[in-house]
Amino acid sequence: MSTRASRSPYLIALLEIGILFLPAIPAYLWAWPNLDGTALDIFQVAAYFYILAGTLFIGRRRWSWDQLGMNHRGLRLTFGCGLVILAARLMIILSINWQIQPPCFTLEKVIWDLFFYFCLVGLTEELLFRGVLYRLLEEWRGVRWAIWGSSFGFLLWHVFGQGPVVGLATLLIGLLFALIRWRGGGILGLIVFHGLWDLESAWLVSDSNAQVLENVYQITYTNLTLVILGTVLLFLVPLYLWKIYPLIKH
Repeated sequence: MSTRASRSPYLIALLEIGILFLPAIPAYLWAWPNLDGTALDIFQVAAYFYILAGTLFIGRRRWSWDQLGMNHRGLRLTFGCGLVILAARLMIILSINWQIQPPCFTLEKVIWDLFFYFCLVGLTEELLFRGVLYRLLEEWRGVRWAIWGSSFGFLLWHVFGQGPVVGLATLLIGLLFALIRWRGGGILGLIVFHGLWDLESAWLVSDSNAQVLENVYQITYTNLTLVILGTVLLFLVPLYLWKIYPLIKH
């Protein structure tokens, strides 16, 4: 098979993913800036179902569930690293005065948030980025491209609607998730971890990144030591995955 022919299936898959993203343009330009309340909730559910259906259409025509990471491999690693990351992030969140009132809790909100962040956000984004896109790039160009490419796609998913600061943050988060995918071999644990990551933000700070960014220059630290400790732990986890985990595994 020629090089050109061997590349074409992967280029076609990338093109399909690009087409899948096209409806995000009017969504970013009109829907999210202008909708709120129930209308926004309905729109977001519809958007995630569309992305999930498109992701399954692209992925399942080419790979099995196991190849897309829908397996039980790496659960211990994922939950171990995830607990450390969530604990470190909790240290930082609780040590900052965000100048924002956290959302009020009702039974309906709790049920909605659990459904939204686990069944829609966590499932859809992990299946798209650490499932389909990661698998595509790993087969085509290797692990390095899979890690960086899936993380850059994760950045693009967030940057246009939420700005460069959130985009940079999601690039780092994407790299962390991709490292876990690389070492663990599955995404089931990442789906749960992703949902918990978003819930930690939504329940303790705000369910809107826009609110956080509007007040970013007003935040103050209530315990700088915990902020530093939490930040160090966040950087130690990828170092562990990259250098230490292979030594322990073997």
